[in-house]
Amino acid sequence: MTNTAESALRPRVDLTLDLLLPTLLMMAFGGMTWAVRGCSGYGTVAGCTFAGMMWGVGWWYLGKTSPTRPYASGWLVLAVVLGVGLAGDAGWMQWPEFFLGKMLTNAGKGESVPISRTYGFVWMFLAGMPWAGIGACLLAFTGGRKPSTARTWALRIACGAAGYIAFTLLNNLHPELVLPLYREHQAKYADLVANPNLRRVTIDTRETLQHLGIYLGFLAFELGRLELRNVVLIATVGILNGLGWALCQAWKWAPGLWPTGRFNYWRCWESSGGLSIGLAYGVAFFLANRRIAAKPSDPETQPGALDVASGDRLLVFAALANLTSMFLGEWLGGWGETYFAVAIAGAVIADLFQTRAATSAQADSSPPRGSGRIWGAGVGAAMIAGLFLPETGPTLLKFGYLVAASGIAYALRPAFRQGVELAVPAATLDREWERFGLGLGLLIGLGISIRAGVKGWCNIYLGNERYWSDQLWKWLGPVFLLLLVLLFVRLARAGARDRSAVGRYAYGVLWLVILVQNTLAQLITGPPTEWTEVAFNIYYVLLFLTSAVIVVLYRRLSLVASHQ
Repeated sequence: MTNTAESALRPRVDLTLDLLLPTLLMMAFGGMTWAVRGCSGYGTVAGCTFAGMMWGVGWWYLGKTSPTRPYASGWLVLAVVLGVGLAGDAGWMQWPEFFLGKMLTNAGKGESVPISRTYGFVWMFLAGMPWAGIGACLLAFTGGRKPSTARTWALRIACGAAGYIAFTLLNNLHPELVLPLYREHQAKYADLVANPNLRRVTIDTRETLQHLGIYLGFLAFELGRLELRNVVLIATVGILNGLGWALCQAWKWAPGLWPTGRFNYWRCWESSGGLSIGLAYGVAFFLANRRIAAKPSDPETQPGALDVASGDRLLVFAALANLTSMFLGEWLGGWGETYFAVAIAGAVIADLFQTRAATSAQADSSPPRGSGRIWGAGVGAAMIAGLFLPETGPTLLKFGYLVAASGIAYALRPAFRQGVELAVPAATLDREWERFGLGLGLLIGLGISIRAGVKGWCNIYLGNERYWSDQLWKWLGPVFLLLLVLLFVRLARAGARDRSAVGRYAYGVLWLVILVQNTLAQLITGPPTEWTEVAFNIYYVLLFLTSAVIVVLYRRLSLVASHQ
């Protein structure tokens, strides 16, 4: 590469647009959403999905304001929603007590054992890394300098799975190395009935290590692939948030400073945890997603990248949908198998509309006409069948089936897809698939957020949360299914007419998400007769106004910068 070309690709630094405003926006989003995360109706995956929705759309909008940022694909909204959301399926509630110098053994009886506060810092750091970092891993997968083929995705998932298995084995085979004070209190760990909080410690430890293994496995893959920008993105988010969570100490210091204060200190800590994650993503945006002078080549147009004609895109999407169902399906109110089956079938049908048998001379030696479609239907049938494997078996059974089915499909692909060509231009398909990824991210993120928020409001003002949870799935489940079908109908009609760029409506989409999520935050913060709740109502309004000012200012400054 010549010196001129190298200088053209060198990032241009604008501290206001690249660092200050993105970081403040991500922190404002985090301060509100992470406080809501543990409130009525939310918690665990639903609460983290609520937060991931804001960060994902925020990052996407910030990236779309300039055509030369490497992480700006519509797919990243879905990536952050799933990454942050599924990271919520891990516990850490036992670690905060460590900052008080005690480890609870039986909270109901007030029993505990002394422990060094250092354990609190260590375990909150280890918990904080994957809680924010897994979302960064999936975000990184949407960009990068090198194209991602089906083989690339297989190796990427294998590294994450290897990390998960390695840390699970470490936890199971060597509890003395991971469980706090295991050697000193082995007898108590052996009697979890008399020491129920130690049962929670063992669960939190295992889940933290498993998520840490996934995070480090993905990071190791990007490092081995020499995708240094991805490495910087993933490492920055994980390390900064681990440090932030450890330093916040779950606000266990607050009652000592204000012993007579009437505050919800736990929610104050939750909000601080969100500010920490927002700070981490903001700094990562500056380090990894600065504008470059020349637009990087589109991975979808590079040789070996995911494309429709080869079947790579269909295979990867169907396999990832099957994999995601193993983690997200249980949180979809009994609709999980239906949603994912429709998603896989929809991808197969879209493939039928987007490809055709080759009409060139080389087609004479290709497989019979329609064989590529038979392969696609086979991929869809195999992946859908995997969704309905018995839940009583180990998760590795489903994962093993997925690996086997994907491997067979990949091996058969060259023979069956030879002679298949695109029915519409590749650029059009790339744009429509990206638009589809954005729509899928919005559907999952807003769908889960709205259902959980309405359930939380019903729980506060009507009571009987379980009843309303079931009723909401009865009402909203079919609506979500219809919207999912419509997304695939639009995808299948790609090329029917010329469409605008995916980022054209980014500003409107951002405001839609901001308004919906802030409305939900107000709905589940109550009742208004409680001062501690009203204080957070006011706090959320201030964060909303802060976000609004930043968004408007960022848009104006970006427009000015684009004309310079």
